[in-house]
Amino acid sequence: MLSRGAAAALRGVLARKIAAEFGGMSKSEESFMVGVSVRDFVNFVKVDRGFLYEEYAPDERAEAYIENLMEAKPVALASMIDEWFTLWALKWRQRVKLAAKGDYDEEYAKRLEAAVKPFVELPLYAEARRFALGSLVKSGEVCFTDLLSEIVVKNAIYSMVSRGSSEEVKRALERNPLLLINEVTNRVKAMARFKGPLVALKLERVVFEDGGFWLY
Repeated sequence: MLSRGAAAALRGVLARKIAAEFGGMSKSEESFMVGVSVRDFVNFVKVDRGFLYEEYAPDERAEAYIENLMEAKPVALASMIDEWFTLWALKWRQRVKLAAKGDYDEEYAKRLEAAVKPFVELPLYAEARRFALGSLVKSGEVCFTDLLSEIVVKNAIYSMVSRGSSEEVKRALERNPLLLINEVTNRVKAMARFKGPLVALKLERVVFEDGGFWLY
């Protein structure tokens, strides 16, 4: 875990970059963006430095790496942040939009959560999310990485359950976990090809955009 001082320093760097790049935001909007960017940068480091699949505390390994760079090689860290932030800002503009009427399908969201609920405690669910995160970052999707990795996995499971019952899907995944990984892989590839927004923001709340995209 980042120390309080290191966390504040990282937030400060990203806040200045976000203010310079986007401007014209309220304090709450800026704080929200900074929070997203901090998580996204930690996730980027986790994937880029190979910590993602370490058995012990990959988040903590990534945060310790950032703090060590901050102390020992601040120029190298600044260069890493600059390069990553250029892509992150581009992806924010490409992937994030203000929600309009019809962007959030409450009935679909309820069906999605109900279908996925029996799976979220399975070890395979966490592994699929981790795999989705790594695949997204490696394909250049470095913005809203926690959210996108979760929704990729949820929609992959939802698609499978729509073709059979929860119990049938569970038994199939017990026999062959790669069925879910393959579904996630296909969705990440489709997401990387898609050039429009993936996340809709409404009243400082993140909502998932349907728009047909998630139903592949």
